[in-house]
Amino acid sequence: MENKKIKRMMLFLLPMLLASCGGGSSSEGGLTIVKMSLMNSVNENAGWLAMIDAANEVLADDNIKIEPDIIQTDEWDKYYTKVASNMAGGIGGTIGRIAESHIPLMIKRNQLQDLSEVYNSLDMDDYVESAFGGVAYSNGKYYGMPTGIQHMVLYYNKDYFDAYNAGKYSSLQINYPSSNWNNPATFEQIRDMAAKLSSGSRPNRDFGFSAGPYLAYAGMYAKSAGGDNVFNSSGNSAIKSEPFYKVYDWFDSMIQTDNSMPKPSDTSIETAMDKFQAGNMAMIVDGAWWMGDMTNEKLVQFNVGVAATPTGIEGQSSYSSEFTDCFFAVRNSRTPVQDKKAIKALLSQEAVASLSATGVGGIPVRRDALSTYENALDEKFTASDVQCFVDGLDHGLHVPYTTYYNSVDQIINQKMSVWLSGQMTAHNFVDFMDQTMQEAIDNDN
Repeated sequence: MENKKIKRMMLFLLPMLLASCGGGSSSEGGLTIVKMSLMNSVNENAGWLAMIDAANEVLADDNIKIEPDIIQTDEWDKYYTKVASNMAGGIGGTIGRIAESHIPLMIKRNQLQDLSEVYNSLDMDDYVESAFGGVAYSNGKYYGMPTGIQHMVLYYNKDYFDAYNAGKYSSLQINYPSSNWNNPATFEQIRDMAAKLSSGSRPNRDFGFSAGPYLAYAGMYAKSAGGDNVFNSSGNSAIKSEPFYKVYDWFDSMIQTDNSMPKPSDTSIETAMDKFQAGNMAMIVDGAWWMGDMTNEKLVQFNVGVAATPTGIEGQSSYSSEFTDCFFAVRNSRTPVQDKKAIKALLSQEAVASLSATGVGGIPVRRDALSTYENALDEKFTASDVQCFVDGLDHGLHVPYTTYYNSVDQIINQKMSVWLSGQMTAHNFVDFMDQTMQEAIDNDN
């Protein structure tokens, strides 16, 4: 009797045990379906789906087909939470795309397949090798393959500048911000431009400039001002330093003194990028992920220029925070061999070119797709704008993500509103950032 009970219990538990052993990929009549998790980014979905279609043609002889599993959010934290939940439940994609900021924690939680086999099968002469590795390379193994290279640039509204300059003597006109990464506009020059280009009163004020004062971006400004990128050579926080004070004093002067950069209350209904795309802001520092929008004439009905990010020291080259989203494979997948083949197909010339042709995904990781990507941008941007955009890669600065970086970032962002509302000085906010980071470092050791 006891044996029968055990057998019945095993029959009951077997489906759940099988589910917990892997993700939602399956086999149908000899064809292996590999599900791929994607974030629901409305303006980018077409590009990723085109990439999948091209990869599936490459995979045809292997009887493998990638099917998208679109998760209904466009926020990385919510997306990762759902991906992790699917992993635990044995459902959803066995491969997917994820922001590299989540990779260290996924490695620590043993959620990822080792993709070194995929890396070793690639001819690095065909790829931008600097895109590989970063935080996805750990303990001699590759846990992610790059989907594309995203970096920061300064977008500006050429029509806005031209309208300001119309009818003025040349001595009173404002030049476009510099596209030369080795001789970019300085903090002071951008502040002066922003003040002159701002007009009107709240709530309908037009702002001259916007740049997110977030930790992931602050490092590039501090580096150009002679500092370190968040951490010093000993691995401790480098935030409490003159370069970081200089960066946040710069932000503070535009937000609190000049009113040339929006406060949180100014972006409660429309984001800063919404304002820029509507023609109500002259300049904004943001990522390559907006290039798809910038080429969409239904969204942006003015001439957009691309410039280098500002520098803290005149004559000092500027830097660009660089983000490399990754393809990953779930560790407990039932189809690990097919998962790796699917990811390799996504890195094929055909797949990367299909994505690049849409202007989505940032700068492609394959060298033979760079011209396709640039051609997609040429329809909207001048040759010098495209060159500036590509040149930014040579000034890339990897965000130094750790297992605790995101949690520290969230704590800092929650406190940021106190500073932005004028209830905290810029220096006190920098000190808070430093203390929060150092405590996380100490707790991790």
